[in-house]
Amino acid sequence: MAEEALEGLQGGRRYQVAPGVLHLAGFRYWTASVLPAIVGTTLPFWLRPPGFSFRWLGAVEFLIAIVLMHAGFSFLHARFERRATNEWSESRLLVAASACIVVACLLGLDLSRFTTGSIFIVYGLVTLFAGVLYVVPPLSFSQRAGGEIVVAMSLSLIPVLGAYLVQTGDLTRTVYLAALPIYVATGLWVWTEQMVSRSSDEEAGLETLVTVFGARFSGRLVVPAVSGALCATLLVAVLSASTMPWALTALLSLGFLWRIVSVSWSDYADTSKMLKVRTRAFTVHMVVCLVIAASSLAAAFR
Repeated sequence: MAEEALEGLQGGRRYQVAPGVLHLAGFRYWTASVLPAIVGTTLPFWLRPPGFSFRWLGAVEFLIAIVLMHAGFSFLHARFERRATNEWSESRLLVAASACIVVACLLGLDLSRFTTGSIFIVYGLVTLFAGVLYVVPPLSFSQRAGGEIVVAMSLSLIPVLGAYLVQTGDLTRTVYLAALPIYVATGLWVWTEQMVSRSSDEEAGLETLVTVFGARFSGRLVVPAVSGALCATLLVAVLSASTMPWALTALLSLGFLWRIVSVSWSDYADTSKMLKVRTRAFTVHMVVCLVIAASSLAAAFR
């Protein structure tokens, strides 16, 4: 049976991978949604909002909902990018996307009982709008300059704020400050991802910020600037008491940041070396999320 394959790059050589269900559901990037959601779930242990009592059921429901929402828009993205195969036709992709998004919305309606007023309904509508903005034509910001900003926000601020809402029922300024390092870390990961795919994006006629600015500008200015912003936002989060001081241990990832900056500076056009940079950016994102979550959780034992 003939089957459309996806092309990837590994060590500079092309290979083909048949798209399975997990691949189409964006499995590789689920941690980008799940880890920030865990941060939002644990932040109340440090911030101690009035009347806070941990909601186990709400936490589990929200994690399931955020994974389903991520998977749903990933299926939808595959549908609009025409990545259908004999096994995964366009109609089947659309059904899978609809099922995931509808179940996620139903869970969201159930979770709204933990919040006051209509704040969680508004949150859900913003989440849906961000997904549509990135995936659905004619908007399709995944193929436009600025899509990096949209997807970084969708995979960082939105899960943090939603998980915190479920636990506390409201949002404060400190939550946004605590989420800033995660937003920047996600932005760095997304940016390096775009640098890896720059050549193929240009060949396909896609317009991203990396293709607009060029590899040299992206590697020598944007990557160092975002790396510096990550350190700055971690300091701001701690100094504003939005995160526990132990969150500064995330700065132990400075070695990874240094390698990211140094390789991007000198080898911004080398795809094989930028693949390693992307892996380091993923590691930095994971470290920042886990350190903030663990330090917040540790506050429960003080």
